[in-house]
Amino acid sequence: MTSKQVLLLIATALLIGGCSLLEGRGADPLHSPYLTRRVWAVAPLRNESGSLQADGQSLADDLVGHLENASNLDVLPVNRVLAAMEALDIAEVSTPAEAKQLLRALGVDGLVVGTITAYDPYDPPKLGLAVELYVNEQVEYYDSLNVRALAQASTDPGTLPDPPALIQPINSVSAVLDASDPVVRKRLMRYAVNRGQVKETGSWHLYRISMDLYSDFASYVMSWRLLRAETLRVTPPEKQASSRL
Repeated sequence: MTSKQVLLLIATALLIGGCSLLEGRGADPLHSPYLTRRVWAVAPLRNESGSLQADGQSLADDLVGHLENASNLDVLPVNRVLAAMEALDIAEVSTPAEAKQLLRALGVDGLVVGTITAYDPYDPPKLGLAVELYVNEQVEYYDSLNVRALAQASTDPGTLPDPPALIQPINSVSAVLDASDPVVRKRLMRYAVNRGQVKETGSWHLYRISMDLYSDFASYVMSWRLLRAETLRVTPPEKQASSRL
């Protein structure tokens, strides 16, 4: 066997081993920190990218698709949000006041709003997103009170403390996911294999040439980060996991 054949066998073994390891890891599953069911909604994202091709409603649909897979979390379809926005005469959610108005009109526990900050669909694609979470202050406040103290208190609603007026997002995350970045490419390849879209080694590049698939990946990353931020906010420090994305 020639030295060239030996090198070829070694390269093939490393490639197969690396792909097996990658397929075994998959993408991290989404989890919410809630012990009871919560209902969220996602508003169409504002387009501040400068590109006319960016579609805020499509990206909101992608976010819904990922967030509703998280434990103890239900998410309203985007068309329900659009109907409520039309009834309120809100063209797009651009202020905290509009977000709170829409949240209350929908009767949900949380509302996700966001912005498309960068959009380049050409290989290697780039997508920048910033998302914020607004919550129902009554659910948020009374859930945080000591349950035993509430049980011992008078049943007269007038004796319960009033929740604070939350007019700012409770959480916000942002990222510019550029497929030319080696770290982003590694995560993209891992995600593509896990989603079952990739059947052959190397075919993950479909996620680079299809902006719809790349947007799905970016929406997963933002959903993971938003839920991670919410977990850090509501979970005691001693119980917080140390994983990162």
